[in-house]
Amino acid sequence: MKLDKVKNTFLILAKNPFVMITAIALVVQVVMLMLFYNLPDPLGLSLVEMFSGKTIWQVSMAFGAILVMSAIFAFLKKPRALAIFYVCYFFLAIADYEVFRFSHQRLSYSFIRTYFHPSNIFDETTVSTLGGDGVGTALWLLLLFLIIAGAVTFVVMYTLRKKKLAKNGISSPATYSKKVPVWFVSVGMVLSVIPLILFIAGTRGVVTVPILNFPVDMRFTLGKHTLTAPVLHIAAEETFEFVRDNYTITDELLADLDAFLPEDFVKNRPNVKEFPGYRSAPQYEYRAQKPYNIVFIFGESFKGRIFNQMLEGDTTLAPNVWKLASGQMFQNGGGALWFKNAFSGGYPTVRGTTATYLGFPSHPNRDVPCFYASNHFTGFQEFLTDYTKAYMTVSNPVFDHTLPFVEKFYGDNWKLAEEPKVEGTVDSLGMNLAIQMLGDMPADKPWMLAANTISTHIPFYNYPADFAPKPDDAMERYRNAVRYTDAQLGRLFEALANRPDFERTVVVLLGDHDTPVDSVDYAIPQPLGVAAAQIFIGIFSADSSLFNGLEVREDVASQHDIGPTIFDLAQVRPANHFWGYDLLVQQRPAEQPAVFYSQNAYYLGFRDHVLTGGLDNEDVYKGVDGTFSVTEDAESVAWKNKAAGASKVLRSLLRNDNMQPEL
Repeated sequence: MKLDKVKNTFLILAKNPFVMITAIALVVQVVMLMLFYNLPDPLGLSLVEMFSGKTIWQVSMAFGAILVMSAIFAFLKKPRALAIFYVCYFFLAIADYEVFRFSHQRLSYSFIRTYFHPSNIFDETTVSTLGGDGVGTALWLLLLFLIIAGAVTFVVMYTLRKKKLAKNGISSPATYSKKVPVWFVSVGMVLSVIPLILFIAGTRGVVTVPILNFPVDMRFTLGKHTLTAPVLHIAAEETFEFVRDNYTITDELLADLDAFLPEDFVKNRPNVKEFPGYRSAPQYEYRAQKPYNIVFIFGESFKGRIFNQMLEGDTTLAPNVWKLASGQMFQNGGGALWFKNAFSGGYPTVRGTTATYLGFPSHPNRDVPCFYASNHFTGFQEFLTDYTKAYMTVSNPVFDHTLPFVEKFYGDNWKLAEEPKVEGTVDSLGMNLAIQMLGDMPADKPWMLAANTISTHIPFYNYPADFAPKPDDAMERYRNAVRYTDAQLGRLFEALANRPDFERTVVVLLGDHDTPVDSVDYAIPQPLGVAAAQIFIGIFSADSSLFNGLEVREDVASQHDIGPTIFDLAQVRPANHFWGYDLLVQQRPAEQPAVFYSQNAYYLGFRDHVLTGGLDNEDVYKGVDGTFSVTEDAESVAWKNKAAGASKVLRSLLRNDNMQPEL
C-alpha cells in the first residue's frame, strides 16, 4: 500500500510542470557552478580560492532562490511564465558569471553604467570585455541556447496541449497540488536563511564532510563578490545600498572622518555640514617656487615591500629607478623622496586611480568613474589649466573602468599603445609611444605627461621570453617583470634627460596597487588578501632646490597625497576634495593612518603596522611584517570604528553628490 502511494505521488509530481521546470533549473544551476569554478581565469587566479568562505553561501542562495521563485509561479499556476522567467534569469546569471570570471567585476547597475557609457560604445578603442578564453564563452552560449530551446519547446507543447484539452471541454491541463509550492518555498527559505544564521553566528574554521572527506570553509564571508542568485539578490543589494548609503552626517561621523584628514583640511572647510570632504584653498607655503613639468607614471602592481629591498642594497631589481633616485641620472645630483610606508587607495586598478586622481577613497558601493561626468568631482589634472597634458596607456581604459577619467582629463590628447607582435613587449611599445609624445611637449611652457605600465600585472608573464625565463615561482616572475618594465622606463628617463627643460621636470612614480604574489601576501585573511596595499611612491627631480639627495621618508604616504603634492609643483591653490598631504612640505602624524575601502572592508596603514577587517562586522586584523592575527586591543577597535564612521560619510557624500559644491 505504501509503495503504491509513493509511486502515485511520484507520477503526480512527474506530471507537474512546476516540478519538471524546477528540476531542470536546479540542474542548470549545478552546471553553471561547475563551469564557473573549472573554467580558466584570464588573470591566472583561482576562483576557488577567491571564493573561499563564500561557496556555501553562493550555492545555498542560488538553489534557494530557484525554489522560492518556482513556488511563487506555482501558487499563481503559471507554468509558461515560469519557463520564460528562467530564460531571462539564467541569461543574466550566465552574463554575471562570465563577466566576473573575465574581469572580476559584478554585473550590476554600476557596472553596466560604466561599460555601456556612450563613449565606451562608440570609441574606436573599444574592445570586447567578455569571453576570456573563448572555450568558456562557447560553453556558456551552448548552455544558454539549450535553455532557450527547452523553454520554447515547453511553452509550445503546453499551449498546444491546453488548446487540445479545451476542445474537449477541459479548462485546465491538470490540477496542481498545493503541497508542491509549499515544499518549494519552505526548502528555499531554509537554504537562504541557514547561511545567514551561520554568518551572524560567526561560524569559523574548516569542516570535513563525513564519508566524502571533503573540506568545507565555514567562514561564510559576505561582500560584493558573493555570487548568489543573480537578478534577485543583486537587485535587492543595489536597492538596499541605495537606501542605506543615505546617512545623516552627524557630529560623531564628522569626528570619525576628521581622524583621517590633515589638520589644515579640518580647519578650512567652508561648509562642513553639507560638504565635509571639501576644503578651501591651501594657505601654507609651498616648497616649489615655480611650475614644474610633471612626468606621472602609474606602475602596475609596484609592491612597496619589494621595491623597499632596494634600500637594503638589492638595486638590481629596478636599476634605472635606482639611478633616478640616487641622483646618478642628474648632472648636479638632484634629489628624491622615497616613501617606505606608502599605501594605495584600493584594489583593483580603478580604486587606486580614483584615490590618486580625485584624492578621496573609492568606495565599493559607489563606482565613481561611471558617474564621473555628472558628479561633482575634479581630478588634479583639471586644475592644471596652464599645462599641456597628454596620456599614454598600455591598457584599454574601457577594461579598467577609467575611460571617463581619461576623456575628462586629456580630451583627445591620449593614445593607446599598439598591439604587440612579439608576446610580452607591451611596455616596450608603450614607452616608444611615450617618448614620441614627450618629443611633442613644448619647451617654453609647463606640461604633464602621464603613462602607465603593464608587465607586472598578475600573473607576471607579460615580458618577452628572451628577456628572462618564466618559472613556476610567481615571485621570480614578478621580479623579472619589474626588471623588464624598469628597462623600458630607463629609455623614457634618458629621453627626458636630453630635453632642455629637464632641470625643471619632476618625475612622480607610484604603484596603482599592491598585488598578492607570495605566501606573505596570501597570509592576510581572505577576502582581505587583496587589501595588502603597500606600494612604491617616489618623487624625483634634477632640481636640488626641491630636495637634495635621496631622502628616505618613514612617514605614511598615500595615493590621496598625490593631488596636493602636484598642486605644489604646479603652483596652483584650488579649493578641493583631496584628503591628503602635500608630500613636499607636510608629513602625516605618526598616529594617523592612511585609509581605503575595498569590498566592504577597510584598510588602515600605519608606520609600524596595518589594520584590516570588515566594515559590517567586528573582526579587526592587525598585521606586522605580513603576519596578521585577530586583535581586540582598545586602540585597534577604536580605529576600526572610526574607519566605519568615515565610510558612512563617504557613502553619503557619493550617494548625494556632495563631494564638492557645483563650481
